[in-house]
Amino acid sequence: MRLASKSFADQQNISILNAEKHFLTHLTKIATSFPNLRIVLEHATTSEAVDAVLSLPSNVACSITAHHLELTIDAVPGQPFHFCKPVAKEPKDRDALRRAVLSGNPKFFLGSDSAPHPVNAKTAKVEEFGEPVGCAAGVYTSSILVPLVATLLESFGALDKLQGFVSDNGRKFYGVPAKGGEVVKLRRAQGAKVPGLIRGDGAEVVPFWAGKELGWEVV
Repeated sequence: MRLASKSFADQQNISILNAEKHFLTHLTKIATSFPNLRIVLEHATTSEAVDAVLSLPSNVACSITAHHLELTIDAVPGQPFHFCKPVAKEPKDRDALRRAVLSGNPKFFLGSDSAPHPVNAKTAKVEEFGEPVGCAAGVYTSSILVPLVATLLESFGALDKLQGFVSDNGRKFYGVPAKGGEVVKLRRAQGAKVPGLIRGDGAEVVPFWAGKELGWEVV
């Protein structure tokens, strides 16, 4: 009996859980070959990614999502509203992301990767190009993003890094000048819960942290 030919991913044992780690050698090659090219490793999820970005020159930076500062892989099975790509990883990986934010290193900044997939796309099979596909990959955070990030950062002692992480670090890396007068102000929230469902334009979306309380709100 002949075994079916393996794909490149199968041959290299690449999966949704370790693809990011496999990519880091390519990131290193690109960064060193093109030292004047700004490169952002988007939505990092592993401790290895944090270490790689720290080891590379100043032309390499890294975005981190709000949900990856909270989730680990154990929170994903059975919870479609936590399923995203890249998937959340192990507790040690989440802790490495938190340490990166806590350090205040300007190489690390927020990248929301917010995806408002309708409820039916997250909970039932849908058709795409005539073929059935499973749960859509994506977590929706846009409607609560800044208060959510403030709440999460405060939970691990990094609230003082909020402005740098959300605004300054990414803007400076891309060389975008600050615009005077454009500010977002937050205040302490009392019992501000994330809605369980958001309706609009004929669709229903379940946001991240649905039903949980936020410690901050936009003024």
